[in-house]
Amino acid sequence: MEQILSTLNFETKGQGFTDITKDINHWIQVKKLYKGILLIFLKHTSCSLIINENADINVLNDLSNYMKAIVPEKSFYSINRSSKRIDYLHSEEGVDDMPAHIRTMLTSNNLSFSVVNGKLDMGLWQAIYIWEHRTSNKSRSLQLHAIGDFDLN
Repeated sequence: MEQILSTLNFETKGQGFTDITKDINHWIQVKKLYKGILLIFLKHTSCSLIINENADINVLNDLSNYMKAIVPEKSFYSINRSSKRIDYLHSEEGVDDMPAHIRTMLTSNNLSFSVVNGKLDMGLWQAIYIWEHRTSNKSRSLQLHAIGDFDLN
C-alpha cells in the first residue's frame, strides 16, 4: 500500500459548475492507482466540491437557482419573521464574497471515493463538480491524496 499527494489546478468561468470527473480519472490513470481510496480537498472558501447528476443540465440549473434563493446577494431577511433586512458585513472582495462563503458552508469542500480497477467507483449518472460561487473567473486548486495499491510496472 502506497500514498501519493498531488495538486490539480482548474480555472472556473464565474458562477456555475465545472465537471472535473474526467480530470480526476485521468490523474488516477497517470498515477497508476489500481485500487484504494482517493480524498479530494478543495483549497478555497468561496466554491464547493459536489457530486451530482451529469445527464440533465436542468439539475444543475435548479441547484443554482435554489441556492441563490436561500442565499441572496448583498443582504438577507431575518428568519424570525421581523422582516428586517440584514446587510452582509463582509464585502472586502466584492458583494458576491459573503454569499459565496455561506454557499460553500452549506455544501462541502471535500469528497472521498473508492478507486476500483483504476477508476472512480461512481454511479452511472454521477459527476464531480467544482461549484463556483463567485461571479468572476477564478483559479482553484484541489489537493488529491490517494492511498492504495499502485501498478508500478
